[in-house]
Amino acid sequence: MKKIIPFLIVGVFLISGLQCMATEKKFKLDTEFPDLSNDSEIFIAPISQPCSPDYQMINKNGEHTNEEPEIHLISYRQNSKNITDNREIEKQWTLNQKQNNIETYNYVIITVESLYNAITSSAFIGWKTLLGHTVKIFNITDTEIASQNGQDLPEKIRNFLRVSYQELGIEYVLLIGDHATIPMRYCYPDPTNHRFDIFDWTSGEVPTDYYYADLSSGDADSWDLDGDGYYGEYGQDSPDFFPEVYIGRIPTSISTRITYTLDKITSFEQDSTEWKTNALNAGSFFYFTNEGNSGNPAMDGATLSYYIENDTMTNWSNSHYSEQQGLETSVYPWPPLSETALTSDWLNGQYSVVNWQGHGWTNRAARKVWEWDDGDNVPEASEISFIDFININSNLDDDYPSIVTAESCYVGCPEASPTGNLGIDLLTDPSMGASIGVIASARSPYGTFDWPNNPGGSDSILFEFNRFLINDSKTVGEALYNAKYFCNLFYGWDHYAEYLDMYTFNLFGEPSLVLKGISVENLPPDTPTITGPAQGKIKVAIQYNFTAIDPNGDEVSYFIEWGDGTDSDWIGPYNSGCIIIKSHTWSTKGDYIIRVKAKDSNGDESDWGTLTVTMPYSFNRPTLQFLKVLFERFPNAFPFLRQLLGY
Repeated sequence: MKKIIPFLIVGVFLISGLQCMATEKKFKLDTEFPDLSNDSEIFIAPISQPCSPDYQMINKNGEHTNEEPEIHLISYRQNSKNITDNREIEKQWTLNQKQNNIETYNYVIITVESLYNAITSSAFIGWKTLLGHTVKIFNITDTEIASQNGQDLPEKIRNFLRVSYQELGIEYVLLIGDHATIPMRYCYPDPTNHRFDIFDWTSGEVPTDYYYADLSSGDADSWDLDGDGYYGEYGQDSPDFFPEVYIGRIPTSISTRITYTLDKITSFEQDSTEWKTNALNAGSFFYFTNEGNSGNPAMDGATLSYYIENDTMTNWSNSHYSEQQGLETSVYPWPPLSETALTSDWLNGQYSVVNWQGHGWTNRAARKVWEWDDGDNVPEASEISFIDFININSNLDDDYPSIVTAESCYVGCPEASPTGNLGIDLLTDPSMGASIGVIASARSPYGTFDWPNNPGGSDSILFEFNRFLINDSKTVGEALYNAKYFCNLFYGWDHYAEYLDMYTFNLFGEPSLVLKGISVENLPPDTPTITGPAQGKIKVAIQYNFTAIDPNGDEVSYFIEWGDGTDSDWIGPYNSGCIIIKSHTWSTKGDYIIRVKAKDSNGDESDWGTLTVTMPYSFNRPTLQFLKVLFERFPNAFPFLRQLLGY
């Protein structure tokens, strides 16, 4: 279900080219955009069936239900942002680093201690380091976060980022953990609706990670300006939506899924082959012409896909689908959309970007089909069917994972749903795994009937995301937050619906991800580490652990020398960062140096890693000489001591 904004323009619309630039350390607007008159009057409706007293939507149980519509009269908001203020950020950020002369990290991971090994056992950190990022992991129990002022964990995390992003040079933040572990901030864009009910789309809460990106002011001066504890209220609170840092999230606390996702991200970014300019787009109807006798035009999701293809993917190879079944069909004469058509194409094709539009819930996205008519030529709820075109059971794989935008209600829901979470599974579930990053709505976004003639809302956010990502070659995180800030700056509505759209679209994925991939020189594995006992007994097998990380994420093999003239020969290959366990038995006493080196799939070898061990345990030399004399003089004495020391 996608909430709609019907534009009924009664004033004169003036659109002209205007050059404007907002500059700071990362975000630069150097494009033309329309000057939208705020005298225009716009009717918006936070409903799924416009202007109908009796309409149909999909509820949390997959059932159809009816709701009463609300109609609001709004206009474009006058832009009051002082763009030139942003120019000072770069100077101050650089100055602080030089003055403090401290170690900086442009990439911060925030997680919990129990997930640390899942993160470090992947090739992700090594890969990002190879690309020039300086990565630091912070646990939420670390002093840097736990000691911050704040009424809850989100405020402590945000305060940590506020005091640290300039000092440490933070640009990217990756939150790793599910919503219960690393919560989003619940915002309430409608100041009259503070009702909390996760799986009721009419409730007021909207979870968002934008709270961690806009760090300009403290909560009391921005996100909760009125101090009532309800964050992000339109007209009462004052976030400025300028992204000081870019936020992404791996929305699971399952360790195996985390390692899988991080390794998948690494592999995707290492691939710069031709398939990165292939896209798959699909749109279904949100509303039919005169649906419910409303007098409104149709809202066809394929319109967004059409403009994305024609304005941002001009040199790409595109596959696309639209609604071709029922009494009203799409004006875009593409192949008919169905679950079989879409998922088979996705499964067997190679697409770096997938955009879809359609009604949805946490576990599905659906087509809307006008099946029959009772003779009045008006689409009515009883005549309309919803048919899935993708769900959590769809047959997909991760051979060529895609950056996905899903313009569907609740597909980006971060809370665990009893019916399943499609957005989370597309990124983190190895049995599906068809996405490398998901831009999806946590709740129900607003759209317009007359887009793109009247820009703004969810369509503009996702269109601008594709433009920043493809035409401007921004990272995924930059593309999302720059798109949202751009729309807020120039397409703002004088209504809480605009704030809702700012909050509801989040990134499940990694914010510094580069779509086209990055080619780097192959590097050998890091020097392996050896862990295990430094002393032992002869003729007793002793276990040792060996591990090495390959910066390129390649598989590694190991060659182990035990220091007694024996070796393992090459063994493997194993996944980068995987710990292998090997045993060895020494037959004579003495000091030995275990040596190991690693080799990647390209044949490049690491330096030797070493560990010195003693068989048996050695006392200091005077003691050994004394015991040697003692044992020789009394050959049958001290049997226990002889056994202990290996004599």
